[in-house]
Formats: sequence, C-alpha cells, structure tokens
Amino acid sequence: MRLSHRTISLLVAIAMAGSTVLTANAAPARAKPLAARNVTPGLLNAVRLRRMDPGKAMNVTVSLALRNQAALDQLIAGVSDPSSPSYGRYLRPAQFAALFGPSPAQVQQVTGYLRGQGLTVTSVSANHTLIQASGSARAVQAAFGVTLWNWHDPTERRDFFGNDSQPVLPSSIAAAVVGVAGLNDHYQARRIGRAQPKAGGTGPNGGFTPAELKSAYDVAPLAALGFRGQGQPLGLLELDGFNQANINVYDSNYGLATVTPTIVAVDGVSTTPGANQVEVELDIEVMHALAPSAPITVWEGPNSDLGVLHTYNAMVVSDSTPANSTSWGLCEPSTSPSMMLSLDTIFRQAAAQGQSFFAASGDSGAFDCLNAPTTPTVDHPASDPYVTAVGGTRLSLNGVGGYGSETAWSWATHSPPLGSGGGLSQQFARPSWQVGPGVANAYSNGGRQVPDVALDADTRSGYSIYPTSNGSTGWYVIGGTSASAPAWAAFAAILNQYHFATGGRGGVLGFANPALYQLGAGGSPYPPFHDVTSGDNLYYPATAGWDYATGWGSFDASNLARDLTLRSLPPRLAQSPIRSRTVPPPRPTQY
Repeated sequence: MRLSHRTISLLVAIAMAGSTVLTANAAPARAKPLAARNVTPGLLNAVRLRRMDPGKAMNVTVSLALRNQAALDQLIAGVSDPSSPSYGRYLRPAQFAALFGPSPAQVQQVTGYLRGQGLTVTSVSANHTLIQASGSARAVQAAFGVTLWNWHDPTERRDFFGNDSQPVLPSSIAAAVVGVAGLNDHYQARRIGRAQPKAGGTGPNGGFTPAELKSAYDVAPLAALGFRGQGQPLGLLELDGFNQANINVYDSNYGLATVTPTIVAVDGVSTTPGANQVEVELDIEVMHALAPSAPITVWEGPNSDLGVLHTYNAMVVSDSTPANSTSWGLCEPSTSPSMMLSLDTIFRQAAAQGQSFFAASGDSGAFDCLNAPTTPTVDHPASDPYVTAVGGTRLSLNGVGGYGSETAWSWATHSPPLGSGGGLSQQFARPSWQVGPGVANAYSNGGRQVPDVALDADTRSGYSIYPTSNGSTGWYVIGGTSASAPAWAAFAAILNQYHFATGGRGGVLGFANPALYQLGAGGSPYPPFHDVTSGDNLYYPATAGWDYATGWGSFDASNLARDLTLRSLPPRLAQSPIRSRTVPPPRPTQY
C-alpha cells in the first residue's frame, strides 16, 4: 500500500517548510571539518611510504545528508509498525527524494564547489544523495583539505592509499555532507561464508537439502500450498560474479524450477566470476532452496567503498526488490563512521520504501575484526539499525527429518575460531524498537545490539551447495551467516506472497525489525521463533529470549507468516504470479 495524495501533499509541505536553502552565490565562509570521522581506518598498524602522485586520476563520491530527519523517523516508525494505521503505506523513490532528499539548492552548491576546485562532476544520483566527481589527486586534496599518502599494511601484505586527517569544507556546505568516499582503498569488504567438504545432511557430499531445510523450519506447509516466492523479487548485493551453469546443476539435482537471475552491473564492473564466486552462488542457491520461484536480481559492484556505496544506492533507487540480502561486510573499526552513516542514509530510504535488508552478522563470533581477534566487535552493515542482522546456529534434525534442536554456533577449536557474529555496536545507538525479554541485560551499554535473528550457519550442519570454490567445482557443504542471511530474505519473499494471497493488512514485510521485536516480546498467537538457549558465540551465551548469539532465534515459517498477517493458512494457491509492485524488473544496464 502507498501513501494517499493528501498525505503526500502534507508531507511535501512539511519538507518544504523544513528545507535548508543554500544559495550558490553565498559568501565564502571559514573551513569546517566534517562532523563524522572520515580518516582512513587502520593507520596505526600501517607504514607510511610516500605522498601520492598529485597527477593520479581519482574518483570520489560525496554523500549528502537527508532533510527533515525527524519526520522521516516518524514515517518509518509508522509504516514498519503492524499496530500503526500507517503500516505498509510506503513511499516511492521519487516521493522519498522530494520529501527527504537533499534540496536542489544543496546539490547545486556542493557541485558548484567541486567544479570550482577543478573536479569534474560525473553524476548526481536520482535521490540526490550521492554526487560523483573525478579529477587529479592534486584537485581532490585541495577540495577536501587532506593529504593523500601511499601506505603498506604488513598484516594484509598489501599497499594502499589513504588520508590521515579529517576532510575540511567551507562551513556553508560542510553540514550538508555526511562523508567523502574514495579517499582511501585500505580495507575491502570480505565475504562471510565458510566451506568444508562434508557435513551431516543427506545432500551430495553431505549438507542439508532444500527439503530438509523446508521441513526443519516449517516452510514445507507453505510450499505445499503453493507459496514458493513467485512474483516476489529478491535482491542480492554481490562483489563478484557467478556461473549460471552451477546454479542449473543445483536446481536440476533437487528438481527446482530454474529462475535465471537478472544481473545489474554497477560502475561498469566485470560480471566474470572471480575468486569469490562461491559467495554469489551460495546466496543464489540458498534462495532457490527456500523460495525456488522467486525472481532474483544480482546487483554486482566493485569491492571498494565507492562500489559498495553505489551498489546499495542502485538497489534502493530501483526499488524493484522488496526483500534483499548481503553476505559482505567489515568489522566496524575497519569502516569509517562517515561510510557507515552514508550507508545508513541509503538503508533509511529502503525502510521508507518497504524494502527488507538482511545482512550476515559475521562468522568470527563476538570478535569480528580479524586483525584484533581478542577485542569484541560487530560486523557492518549488520550493525545498522535499518538492517536485520542474521546470526548463526547449529541445527540438528529429528528422526523424521524435521526440526530437532538448535544451539548457538561456535567452534572454538577451529583455526581461526568460528561463531555467530554478535555484540554491541560502537557506532549506532540502540533503537527504540529494540526491546523485549533479554534485550536489556548485563552487557547492554546503549549501543545497537546484534543480531536480530538467526538460522543454521555451522559448517558442521551446513547447506548442500554446488559452486566453484578455490578453482574447484562440485558439491560442497557451506555454512556461515552468509547462508543464513539469504535464507531469511527468501523466507521474506514467501511471507510477502502469503500476505497478499491472504489479504493481510499493509504491504510487504518491509523493514522487518520493529515487527520481529514485537513478536519476540510475546503475545503472538503462534510461536514465531525457535528460541535458542544453549551454546555461545565465543563470548556471549545464548539465553532465553533475545541474546547476542542468536537474537530471537530461527523462524518457524508457518507460524511467523500467520502471526504477521493474522490469517490462518489458506486453501492451496492457483499457480499464477502475484506481484506486490507495479514497477518493472530492473534492466541489466550499468549505473
């Protein structure tokens, strides 16, 4: 459901009243540092080599702040709360840009400044939040008041470039700028999945089959009624390519309908599979396992701050995939606060538009930074409040192949130790919706608490997958929270289909966290989660209610679908597509 014209007109009036108008001819003002830290992460452990060649060609992206953020927070709270009259009344991208995007005057002033510093403005995103520019390192340094250096990271055994001071801008525009991406290339996002040759399922070479996963997590009754995700698009953020032939082998082996993913190449990235194609094929095949009829769009971008920022923004500006997943991330200390806040702006737009984002919470337990393995940290973007963080469990089946039990995933004797990512954010405050039994605890410090939910992730009870890994193609058992995140997104597609078929109130699931925490707090007619109360994530124990190892636990699909729609299971569906949106699927073009 979308907002009425009357409501939109009222919000537009509020937006116009709250706009900060900046004139391009304003008198020059004194320089001001950006509010959020925008210095290259990890310099304490790096060796400075030399200054960057001033003639080096560079690309940067300036991220602008949203307007009327109090009104935006109120809107997101309403559209995401099942008890609110506004539940499901989502915005379209153009409506979001008009209400909350930077004003044309703000964009004009920032672009004018960049051009005045000798940079070429190459594009402004449709939501007006990202301004891309290019030029020499000399011009970039002058525009942002920084010095760019070449460095060496002895731990990663690679050279990189980066700035060692905070960017500075004229005070007339500094407040409108959240961050500047492209000033460093130190850390790349890492894929989070883990593989091993064999586990305890009945799939080829071990691992759980689609039928076992559907049985264990109570998806089978929905599938038997025709709920397999048809007409409900899924999105994947990926930083590598995949081989469709591998997907075909997987689908054929399990008798699944082959729905060929659409590829959207961002920033001209090559879609040829690389060293991390196993991650992409894992994500697609896990989605097919639970929602085999759901169309999938794979958004492929370069593995850089610029690539990640542009790819997420392309997904949200398109607004063509209601349920989305990402299995790529970095620990918070390896990500600059300005980058996290720039992405937070994108995830806020997704929430206002009714797009779900599920993110792997990490596979190193409570110690997500690989270069600081004894310091508790969490993974980003799972730590963002507008993202649903998915942790990991170890699933055991009962004697008839159904749900037996689950424990929190940890494997302390593995090298390196593995476990469900979880803990406390150092960047984001705990949001108002994060309440319920177990949420307030002895570890709480006011930070956002991760994860929100979980699903099977232990490689010893992993997923039967057919990918190419380390140059070898065949059947593998894949685990990690990068398997549990796309599984949750696939379930969201089924849930969206169920919702429309049963006439549930509101629209698609959208930003899921407020509804999930309401259900976790109790009072739902059907038990929606398997509460995991044993095990730990190498530091935090699993407990009754919410915990840092598994959140609320794994889903019982049939129960959760009925709880969220307040509808009983319907008769069997006729096999006709049900679309939740009227927008066409994205074309395989470049952004």
